[in-house]
Order: sequence, then structure tokens, then C-alpha cells
Amino acid sequence: MNSKVNKRVNWFFLFFFIFSLLFPVIIFNKVIFILIIGFMIVNYKLYRLNTVSPFIVFLIFLYGFVLSFFNIVDSVLALQFFLSVLVLFLIYPLLRYKIDIDRIIKISGLIMAIYTGVSFLVTVVFLDSPISTPYYQFFSYYSSGSNGLRDFAEEGILSFHIGTVPFLYLPYCLFVISFIDKRKLSSLLSIVILFVTIFISASRGAIISCVMATVCIIFFKSNLRKKFIFLVISIPLFITTISYLLTYTTVFASEERSNSAKIGHYESFVENIDFFNLFLGEGLASYYYSKGAQSMKAHTELTPIDMLRYFGFILAPLLYFVIIFPSKKLGSYLGSNSLYVLLFLIYVVNSITNPTMFNSYGLLVVLWYWCKILYDANSDSKFNL
Repeated sequence: MNSKVNKRVNWFFLFFFIFSLLFPVIIFNKVIFILIIGFMIVNYKLYRLNTVSPFIVFLIFLYGFVLSFFNIVDSVLALQFFLSVLVLFLIYPLLRYKIDIDRIIKISGLIMAIYTGVSFLVTVVFLDSPISTPYYQFFSYYSSGSNGLRDFAEEGILSFHIGTVPFLYLPYCLFVISFIDKRKLSSLLSIVILFVTIFISASRGAIISCVMATVCIIFFKSNLRKKFIFLVISIPLFITTISYLLTYTTVFASEERSNSAKIGHYESFVENIDFFNLFLGEGLASYYYSKGAQSMKAHTELTPIDMLRYFGFILAPLLYFVIIFPSKKLGSYLGSNSLYVLLFLIYVVNSITNPTMFNSYGLLVVLWYWCKILYDANSDSKFNL
């Protein structure tokens, strides 16, 4: 295969990831996506259907989109949901051109962290600067950024992040794997930078996911003796940490604002169930009254609940099944790939109470997972980071 073509496609994907993560509102990532799709169409004879999962996901969302015309929905959001899953068709050029997706994700993650750090300096540290206000307006609109306090403790906890911050879980995991395998100082420094960025976001799900992933990676990469020592140390530490959080914070308290809202979303979902929406769903971005928000909601933090509302109790489980199992070969999920399965399942569990799956960055995590399961895209790579 022409190496120049491979490099060109690699650059396309790198810029697609960067713009999708930093400025999802701006049209740049859409233009690049169209270019990649156009390249796919021109070279359609080159592609093998390693998986049919993109088509099944697309058909499920098409069903939900058509159904939305017959119910009360947020039509703009419904269209966004429907178009977002087109990203999954990029799995075919990713596999065909052996794109080094790990490298792309690592670079994108570091750029996200640097952009967050610069934004923090301009809008928080140098708040009195004349460019602070216009910069924050740009940051909040084009990067879905926010700055405030989370009420996990009495004094409040600073929260500063761009909207796609949960994606940093993935490059964080990849750098942890790289550090354990190669012991490079650059990987350790990257881990610290990414974790600090995630920590100042005050995103409980992302922080807990990173801690769980670190434990799993270390355990997976250790021999039997080290696994025993690790368990002896980590279990008391885990119990102590949970005890502290339960005693001195409201992270897991039902009265905490976010937790209370989620409980209300769930209770209202159960109350809203009837025979028809149980099996048929109500369409993409369908409205229902939520006690958690005390208003009509088309989209909540409870992703599986929303999928059940949109598609019903038959298609929603099928949706998750084809995402988690893109290959029909059992061996694809075993051996070294079992670690990738575990890391992705941690992300899926996090998405249960956070809207981090079916959006511009969550589906990039799905693409990465599919690449690892369907083909080791880095096997012929000349790049190391």
C-alpha cells in the first residue's frame, strides 16, 4: 500500500480527533469527516467488512430518528444523535490503512490538557486580564468549557474543564500502559499532566474510572507474586478511601445535587413506562417529565435509561451488545485484548450515570475499542510516544 496515502489518511484522522475534542461546535471536524468519507467512497473496493456493528448501530438510530417524528421530541438533538453515529463507519479506513490510533489519542489527549491549562491561566489565574472575558466566552461556547464549584464538600471543590474532558480517560490509560511496558519518563510526565487535568475537572466518574483503570492495568501487567502484594496494599487503601468519601464528603450521598437529580430521572422513567414505549421506545430525544430536573427532559445523565426510552427494551440492549462485541470471534476478546475489553467496560460503566457515550467524543472511544478488538492497528507502526 502506498505509504504516502497512509500518512495522508493518518494526518486526516489526527486533525479529526483534535478538532472533535477541542472545538466540537466548529465545522472543521465535519469537513475532515466528509473528506475521509469521500476517500472511502472513491476507494470502496479496498475495504473489508471486518464488522457489521456500524450498520446495526446506524439502523437502530435510524429507527429512533424515524420514530421521533411521531412523538414530542427535541428535533435538533434527535438529528445530532442520528448524525453522530456516522462516525462509527470510520472503523473501516482505520483498519484498512492501519492507522496508529493509540498515537493519535495520546497526542490529542496532551493537546487537550495543554489547552485546558492555558485556558485555566487566562480565565482564572489572570482573571483581570483584558482578554480573560472574551477568551472565556470563546472557551465556553466552542469548547463547551465551564468553570465553577462542585458541592462535594462543605467548602466546595473547584471545577474547570472543557466539555470533552471524560475522553482523557483513554489517553491516560494508554500512557499508563506505555509507562509500565517501557518505563519512559515522558510517559510518567504525561500521566501526571492528564490526571491533574481530569482532577481539576471535578468529574467523579472520570477520576474514579482512571483509578480503577490504573489498578486493572497494574494488576494485568504484574506477575503472580506482584499481584498478591498489590492486592494486600490496594484493598486496605481502597476501603480507607471509600470510608473517607462517605464520612467527609457528599460524593455518594443521595442528597447531593447531581445524585438527587439522577435519582429523580430514574424514578420518573419507571413511572413513565407503559406497554408501548416498553417495547417500541419513543424515538430519539423524546421528552418525558423528570422529577430530578422538575421539568421536561429529552436527554439526561443516565445514558442507558435514555436509550431504553428512545429505542425500547429490545433494541437498546442490542445496541450495547453490538458495541461491546463488534467481532463474532470469541478469541478477539481474550488474551492481551482482554485488558482493552476491561478498560472499555469501565468507560461503559461510567457512562451509565454520565452522558459520555453517544456523542462526538464518546464514539471516538468506541472506535478505539473496535480497532483494538478487530485489528492491532499499531502492529506495523513506526511511531512511539
